[in-house]
Amino acid sequence: MRTPARRAAVTLVAGGCVYYLIPLRLLRATGDWVQAGAAAVAFAVLVTAFRRQLHNSVRGAGTGARLETLVNLVIVTVFAFSLGYVLLAGHANQFAGLETKTDALYFTLSTLATVGFGDVHAVGQAARIAVSGQIVFNLVYVAAAVAVFTGGIRRRLGSERVTQPVDRSP
Repeated sequence: MRTPARRAAVTLVAGGCVYYLIPLRLLRATGDWVQAGAAAVAFAVLVTAFRRQLHNSVRGAGTGARLETLVNLVIVTVFAFSLGYVLLAGHANQFAGLETKTDALYFTLSTLATVGFGDVHAVGQAARIAVSGQIVFNLVYVAAAVAVFTGGIRRRLGSERVTQPVDRSP
């Protein structure tokens, strides 16, 4: 049986393999329609993951299921934004310091972690719009993660209070 940690590891490894194996020169050479199609697929994956997260939350799935969804969502999102950034970097004057897929992954993770060293940064308008989209995602993601964690803590504290007898003797 696959555990949530194993499923997340599979998502991470598979996502990393796909990310590093996609031939960007092919994507760039075949025209904008391929990039638009790749962006649409990535967006559809993100929407599907968000829908699953919302469905689990509404359905009252356990904290573990919600946490697993959040972990898988952030893995997919990191690779999707990284791919978008490396494609944007192929256009003149969009990013400073972003030349490889590893640079794009590094930039995405530092933006997600709100570190922002400044060695890689958006300079073009399209890149700034994409980074702004990631920042908005980060805010929504962090809020959802906090809600999942605090909800799980509240449920555990509430169940411990119910299962432990209360001593009312003076």
